[in-house]
Amino acid sequence: MTSDRGFIVIGAQAIFFSITNLRTLKELERGHYPVAIGEDIFATHQIQPDTVDAAVLALNTIRQLFNDYGVSDTTVVGSHSFFEADNAQFVWDQIVSRTGWQIQRATLSQEAFYRTQAVFARFPNFETITKKGTVLIDISSGSVELTAFTNGEFGFSRNLSLGPLRVFEVMSDIQASVPNYVEVMRDFIDSRLVDFMRLLPADVDYHNMIIMGSALSLLETLIPTGKTAVETDRDGFDLLYHEVIHSSDQYLADTYELPLNQVSQVLPTVLLVYRLVKTLHASKIWVSNLKMLDGLEVNSALSAGYKPVALDPTQEIVISAQNLADRYQVDPKHRDATVTFALQLFDRLKKLHGLGKRERLLLQIAAIVNDIGSYVDTHKHYEHSDYIIRASELMGLDAIEQQMVATIARFHSSDSPQIDLGDLPLMSSARRLTIAKLSAILRVADSLDASRQQKISAIRVSQKPDQIILTATANDDVELERWTLKRKGQFFAAVFGMPIVLKGRLSI
Repeated sequence: MTSDRGFIVIGAQAIFFSITNLRTLKELERGHYPVAIGEDIFATHQIQPDTVDAAVLALNTIRQLFNDYGVSDTTVVGSHSFFEADNAQFVWDQIVSRTGWQIQRATLSQEAFYRTQAVFARFPNFETITKKGTVLIDISSGSVELTAFTNGEFGFSRNLSLGPLRVFEVMSDIQASVPNYVEVMRDFIDSRLVDFMRLLPADVDYHNMIIMGSALSLLETLIPTGKTAVETDRDGFDLLYHEVIHSSDQYLADTYELPLNQVSQVLPTVLLVYRLVKTLHASKIWVSNLKMLDGLEVNSALSAGYKPVALDPTQEIVISAQNLADRYQVDPKHRDATVTFALQLFDRLKKLHGLGKRERLLLQIAAIVNDIGSYVDTHKHYEHSDYIIRASELMGLDAIEQQMVATIARFHSSDSPQIDLGDLPLMSSARRLTIAKLSAILRVADSLDASRQQKISAIRVSQKPDQIILTATANDDVELERWTLKRKGQFFAAVFGMPIVLKGRLSI
């Protein structure tokens, strides 16, 4: 079986593709076809028929190239901007029927996940650079993803509707009517950066900045051929900024060999980066040509079992969930106890539930965030947890997985109604059963710290022919935990066909 795979990302301005050997992460072919999907969406909210024709032509041309290489295993991903169009579902169906390729829908959090995987795996000295505070800025036509790193680890990510094409379309009405257009655009951008700046830890200085994305236009021309990045400093970027704001479109197009239809995005792109540099006091700036496509390759290699890079793809997902829990002031000791018990139960009951590694991760994420609804109101907090999770960005989960986590969190509480497979009509039967199994396990895990005092330090799980016995080592009486498990364990018995009981012994 060949380890070569074809990858396609349908972006707002182009369709990117590559043929990559997953074993080595070596690209055999790479390119892109300009297709102005974003211009249609931000101008009219509809993808026009001519644009659909151009996309189909590009995809069929790529298909022929893949066939020439003998590549049949292909991943096609549509960026979130593609699905912003009012007629996105119709266009998706047209492209599928005319190309035969299914298009996976990437959520904002998935796109951020792929980009961070790209820089972790392929950006020079990334681990060393991020020992100091670093902000990764990914600029697409419609949005900007800002991701913070500290001490070499992922911190948090935030998506803003500040893509240069979107900004240009929003502000095009006033461009000719105000004498200080640059200042008005600066104020507009600053107003959108307020939320991101508020989330940054007060005790971290972000001296480093990495800029990447599919809409860099002018900035990418600065990267030397064969390199993935170019470094500059604050003074160097100041010079570029002042050149851009004082230059005509024709000058920028001629000097930097840009298509005229991309020049309109140069000012909002450079102004956005300039405002971030000034606000964060960044001293080192890198411009990179890495894109979501690179991260998609890395993720696929790791998912296929290859280890071309030393990267744990689940770490960012877990940290993202922990950040969300922290934002809503979840009790960290109860959270950690629940996570520990949930994973222990999952691992020791594998024969009973028959689930795999990905489902284990979903259980872990649900255990981390299941109580975030208490921030809104402890009454029916499980309902609040559900909608907060659905509305949040959880790094690395697709849309279905995020809905699954939200549903598991909703049904973790003994106050919530018993889940029934018929309660989830939009899910497949297999996913509904997975949700039920994970919800049952989470209910048990949560009950083992019902007192919120972490009385139980360890559990032993024994599977008997007619019941599951949990033997707990505790530092205090566990009658509340036993009583809670008796109530919450009823659903476990319904799902798995046997009761679960708690026996406790005091530690010496």
